[in-house]
Amino acid sequence: MNLAAAFVAAALWLAAFPASGLPLDLSAEEKTWIAAHPAVRIAVDPSWKPIQYVENGRDAGLVSEYLSAIERRTGLKFVLVPHTGWDEVTDKLARADVDVLPATLRQFTSPEVAKYIDLTDVYYAGSTVVVTRDRFRSVFHLDRLDGGTVALKSGGAYFALIRRLYPGVKVLPTQSSEEALLAVIDGRADAALGLEAAVSPLLRRKYDGMLHVSGVLAHVPLELAMGVRKDLPVLRAILDKALDSLTAEETDEMDARWLERADYGAPSLQVLLRYYRVHISLAVAGLLLIGFFALYAHRQHRLALRSEREKSMFLAVMSHEIRSPMHAILASMELLQRSVVSFDARRLVGIVAGGAQNLLRLLDDVLDMSKLDAGRVQLQLRPVDIVELTRGITDLLAVQARDQGTALTVQERRPIACRMLLDPLRVGQILRNLVGNAIKFTPGGSVSVSPWLEMQEGECADGLLHIEVTDTGIGMDDSTRQQLFQPYCQGSAVTIGRFGGTGLGLAICRELVQLMHGSMEVDSAPGRGTTITVHIPCRIVASGVERPSDNDGQATNPAPTVAGTALRVLVVEDNLVNQEVLLAQLSSLNCTTDMAPTGSAAIRALGESSYDIVLCDCDLPDMSGYALTRDWRRREAARRHGRIPILAVSASTDHRHMAACFDSGMDGVLTKPYTLEKLRDALQLWCSRTLAEAHCDTAAHLDPSEIRRALLADVEALRRACMSNDHPAAVHHAHRLVGAAEALRAGSLAQAARVFEARLASSTPMDAMLSTALLDEMEMLARRWTPTGR
Repeated sequence: MNLAAAFVAAALWLAAFPASGLPLDLSAEEKTWIAAHPAVRIAVDPSWKPIQYVENGRDAGLVSEYLSAIERRTGLKFVLVPHTGWDEVTDKLARADVDVLPATLRQFTSPEVAKYIDLTDVYYAGSTVVVTRDRFRSVFHLDRLDGGTVALKSGGAYFALIRRLYPGVKVLPTQSSEEALLAVIDGRADAALGLEAAVSPLLRRKYDGMLHVSGVLAHVPLELAMGVRKDLPVLRAILDKALDSLTAEETDEMDARWLERADYGAPSLQVLLRYYRVHISLAVAGLLLIGFFALYAHRQHRLALRSEREKSMFLAVMSHEIRSPMHAILASMELLQRSVVSFDARRLVGIVAGGAQNLLRLLDDVLDMSKLDAGRVQLQLRPVDIVELTRGITDLLAVQARDQGTALTVQERRPIACRMLLDPLRVGQILRNLVGNAIKFTPGGSVSVSPWLEMQEGECADGLLHIEVTDTGIGMDDSTRQQLFQPYCQGSAVTIGRFGGTGLGLAICRELVQLMHGSMEVDSAPGRGTTITVHIPCRIVASGVERPSDNDGQATNPAPTVAGTALRVLVVEDNLVNQEVLLAQLSSLNCTTDMAPTGSAAIRALGESSYDIVLCDCDLPDMSGYALTRDWRRREAARRHGRIPILAVSASTDHRHMAACFDSGMDGVLTKPYTLEKLRDALQLWCSRTLAEAHCDTAAHLDPSEIRRALLADVEALRRACMSNDHPAAVHHAHRLVGAAEALRAGSLAQAARVFEARLASSTPMDAMLSTALLDEMEMLARRWTPTGR
């Protein structure tokens, strides 16, 4: 045989084989039947998983694999016929509506069905197993379960056979093999019967450790065959030949796919705990630990926030409480200094006033340090002329320098003809601390302040501001310099005893500079003086600044010239007591004063008269001091009038209040407690005038009867507001009483009014008895007030 003939013969031989498996030898009659009847109708058990079941309207399971293999070999197409039960299937067989029952138990076919079908050869054989709980005895024959209950999937000949063979056993019908197992678990049955291939995967997947195979019923084997209608012998022959053509490899693959890999749903919790109890225990322990630490951290965070709030509240209250009596001390000391003649008495009074000023500075430093530690300081950037700001600070410190015999100068290394975005309040605070420290440690020497700007290369409008403060003072060694910026560190005991201080000023400077993303450098040696340089990055926003020229190197304090005309001051204040106190202080400075009790009255007064400066309360009856300032600044811009300095007069020192003042267009804030000298300095600074010293007792300008009437009117208005539940009005009048009592330095009345104001601000409603008691106490204190009680 030549090579070509050999290839032809091999091709003809291979064509006799199906797509897979052994050769399928169909007769001409069988091929003709397939061509005439390509669709074969089948009926299956919808819930005999994994043997056969219905899923999404299609047959599935092990039997469906055999049917698919037959379809591939013969070209037949099996069509699923839906039904409601085996009684309906029997009827459909009788009416020839069903052709094949693909999963028929050979030895358990019921007589009703057997008369309509012939069986093919067996294509799958399995054993019947008995499943019980773990401590149940072994069962190899159901006679041992006489009197007991056996759960079994209902329907079909197998169910009827068990009932017939074992009448002493109670049979509990179930809808599926899994339901039969559940009946054993919950105690409704003593055992469950099922095909090993169907039951074993369920035991491993869901009920491992809870249920066990206690025996095999050897006399009840399960043999699967296909039942074909008796009037279709050709079809039966075709099925037998197709099943016979399956190889061992193919059947193994089908068994593995449907008996071992069948999806029986999620494993039960008991199975998961049995197989993964160590992993689950570790995971639960880990989650509990994480939850514990998270809860602990959350609790500690809340405690820290609460502690911070309480600390802030304490500092705010203490600031308010200390400032009011401090105002009384400073004002009294100032008036006393003007009235006493004896040198020793004046010296003692000066010591008391100096101690009060030091205590006030300490309070400010502690508050600033607390805010910086809590991260509650926010920068309010606005265009600043740094040279003018520096001169303003040195002007304020010129008296201190003069008292110590220290020469204080401002030197411009390079002219700065532009404005830069800075926080003037915080930069001024840095300058005050640095220059004030330099003056304190340089008695009889000199202190110079040198600001200059270093522009960055390129077109960006960014620069680096340098401020250098140099003194010829005592200097410091390396150990002192290393702890210079630590809070409450003040160097050696000799230095502390000689110069005093709290050790907070430079620490606050460092924190503020770092907040501005800047840095500080210190160069110092004992006996050689100290140079502290501050570097602050900034953005340039304007150029072409014009300012009065002065001689470099000359002292910045102005020449003592007295103005030829009195300073005209408009006081915007609705509280009679505060009006009287301010009027007395301004009169002692020889100022001409007009009073405006409301914001609208102030607008009219500003439009009709010319004033050098405005002192404005921020809590007015018709509008706030902020709104008044914004309104007047708009009118100034529209009329192109010269800018009138407006200063807020307030006991508030919080950042929000300060920011609101500057944002509204105010030029500064006169913070209580303020001395007459501080008021004089502020007027001189903003009005470019030097006011003459005045020797006048403020108390002489106060009418006690008018003051008492005003206090009683506020108490009565507060009482009416409380009786009518008008909370905003009550808050307003309580605040007025606080301010009036503080201005009069009436400590008891101020304390009672502050308590009332705090209770109004609280979220808890005030008790009626407490409200009445406080109101009665305030009324009594107002009636008894006398100037000597200040």
